[in-house]
Formats: sequence, C-alpha cells, structure tokens
Amino acid sequence: MKKNLGITLLLAAVLILLTACSSQQGQSQQYEVVSVQPQVTQVSSQAGTVVSDVVSGPAQYDFDNGDYDPASEEGVMDTLEDVDEPVWTPYEETVYTAPTPAPTMNSVYAGATPVVIDPIDKPTPTPAPPITFTEFATYDATKLGVAFNAPTGWVVNDDANDTYTLTNPDSRMDYHATLTVYVYTLNSDYSQSELTKEVRSILSSNKALFNSYSPSNTATRTLLDKNGVYADFTGTLKSTGQEVGGRIHAVSLNKKLYILQMMWPKAYQEVYKDTVYKQFRHTFRITK
Repeated sequence: MKKNLGITLLLAAVLILLTACSSQQGQSQQYEVVSVQPQVTQVSSQAGTVVSDVVSGPAQYDFDNGDYDPASEEGVMDTLEDVDEPVWTPYEETVYTAPTPAPTMNSVYAGATPVVIDPIDKPTPTPAPPITFTEFATYDATKLGVAFNAPTGWVVNDDANDTYTLTNPDSRMDYHATLTVYVYTLNSDYSQSELTKEVRSILSSNKALFNSYSPSNTATRTLLDKNGVYADFTGTLKSTGQEVGGRIHAVSLNKKLYILQMMWPKAYQEVYKDTVYKQFRHTFRITK
C-alpha cells in the first residue's frame, strides 16, 4: 500500500516537471526577440573622432559612390492614391503708388484771395468786320516813273517828288491803311547786305511812332524781278493807341533804290498781305 502510494507520488512529480519544462520551451519560442544593434558612423577629422548620430540601415542610400540603382525605386509610388495637383496662383506684385502731396502755401500768402491771371470769363473781344478787296485800279506815279495796281478808290498823295502814297478811305477801319512808294537815285546799285541795312534802318526809324514795337528779322524776296529784302513789324501807335502791322520791301535796280512801305490795321494783317501787297508786288513796274 505504501509502495504504491510512493510510486504514484513519484509519477506525479515527474509529470509536473515535464509540464513545466514544456511550458518554458513554448514561451521561449513565442516571445523570442531579435535585437539589432545600430551601427554608429564615426567620422575622423583633424580635431579627433566625431561620433555621428546618423543610423545606417537598409533605407539609406549612398548617392555619391556610384552603387545606387535608381531602378530599385520603380513601382514604389504605384500603391499611392491619386492626389489632385494643387492649383498655383501666380504671384502678383503690388505696385506702390505714393500719395500726391497736398499743396503747400507760403504762410505769407495764407488767407489771401487768389488773383486770376487770365480769367475764363473775361469778355470776348468783338471780332473785326470782314473786309475784301475785289476791285483794283492802276495807279501811275509819274514823278517816280513807276506804276502798280491797288484797290480802287484809294486816296492819292503825290506832292513829293520821291514819294507816292495811297490811303484807304474806308471809315469803318480803325486805322486807314496806307501804301507808300519811295524812289531814290544811287551812285551804284545796292548789294543784298546794303539792302538789309537799309530795311533795318527804316525799322529803327519807325520805332519813334510806337509805344510798343516788334520788328521781324529780314528775309529775301523778289521785286521788279530782282532779289530784294523785306521785313514785317507790329506795334501800338503813340498818336491813337491803335494796333497796326506793316511790311517794308526794298530793291535796287539801275542805280535806283525802290522801297515799298505798307501799314494796315493789325486785325486785317493777313487780308492785306494776301491781297493788297500781293497785287502790288506782281504789278509793280518801271515806266520811265
């Protein structure tokens, strides 16, 4: 009886021991952990050995030694979902515009009433009535030995032997236009420079008749089919305060000096140039 009980206890003890060993072996296979120690890269320098924290592993590629194969990455992106490309808005630079500075006023004039230099509401001057010259007559200045055409009805003054004057009698004009011809005998014909000097001398002499006076430069133009010199002028007469314009034209031919001097209301300057002066210049001729 006692022997059987001892055997039983011995078998039980062996069974328990076997069970424990089997349990330990299963646990060891199920929870076995493989520990991989990281490889630490050491970089040598003149100052010593520097330990870098960069861990090298299978995901790190060395692009500089020529061993990297870019084909190894093919197909990596195939598993990624399609992502919409972002829409880029181009950058627009903001242009800065400096504000217009407020006008400053000198403190001396602060509060002063501004004076309008050229007011827009100034009265419009009454336009001069239109004039035309359609009829011309031949005027024979026998004492001077010349003849020419001028508007019909002009008043003649030929008292002097070397001067012949016509005056426009039209009372509607502020100033009665005049046309005067002078003829002087010379020892020899004038050169162009001498004609220029003569015209400038007449312009200078006329200055005494005006409060304000503006002569032009001289220029050349033919008269009596010979090259002459002429100039224009404008001014305000001292005697009447009226504004006038005029032209002087001189030419030398056959030892004689021929001078034309015209004066007209400034408001009709272009009319007189285009009609009366033009008619005189194209018809002026020597008769003896």
